[in-house]
Amino acid sequence: MSISKLTPLLLLSFLFNCSDKQISPVKPEHIFVEAKEPYDDGNFEIAINRLGEFKARFPYSKFATESELLIADSHYQLSQYAESAAYYEQFIKLHPKHPKVPFAQFRIGESYWAEAPEESNREQDLTKKAIAEWERLLKNYPESTYSKKAQELIKKGLKRIAESDLFVAEFYCKQSIWHACAFRHLNLAEKIKSQFPALAKKSYKKASSAFEKMANNFETNEKDKNLYFKKMTKEDLKKKSQELIKESQHLPG
Repeated sequence: MSISKLTPLLLLSFLFNCSDKQISPVKPEHIFVEAKEPYDDGNFEIAINRLGEFKARFPYSKFATESELLIADSHYQLSQYAESAAYYEQFIKLHPKHPKVPFAQFRIGESYWAEAPEESNREQDLTKKAIAEWERLLKNYPESTYSKKAQELIKKGLKRIAESDLFVAEFYCKQSIWHACAFRHLNLAEKIKSQFPALAKKSYKKASSAFEKMANNFETNEKDKNLYFKKMTKEDLKKKSQELIKESQHLPG
């Protein structure tokens, strides 16, 4: 039957039903399930695009928030750590009360940690950034399920930094720049002796040796460069060397 032969009432009903199907809103949850499929399948590059499109299309949907976190996770899984850290930070900024904030905070630290060098002869700025993020997690969410792991990684990171500082101090010792050798080893030992006594013991011994070297070279032309020479006598330097040896004997390792 053609539309022209329909009764006015039937025609109105027909047009209404057709119009209703055309303007029926798409349910965000259905589109989100489709957008999330690549993530579930491990296709993270596709997931980033799909989830980004979903978020742009449904910015006020409750699933938009989940999309943001999944995008951050996708970058992390792709080893795109600078991007993942940025997206996790944005997630926390936009949703500070969200229950997933502790996870995002932990992952920011992991993102920095993943790119931080393990070698002691390299700069440890990223290690320090990772530690700062985990310390923030412990401060704001001490009861988080990620707290224990964060504490373990913080200790590991602090040891890595201490070993890096030890490497730098050793550089000055090898160059026979005894005042810098002593200063760096002494500062390091005082800073780490409670947490890493074995490393502190080594630094106390190195500092002691450096003070002895300075005492033996007290009459050299290094006085202008060496602040210890300006503040301590030759006898003072020898005494300090002996004190540091005794200090090292109190430490295990």
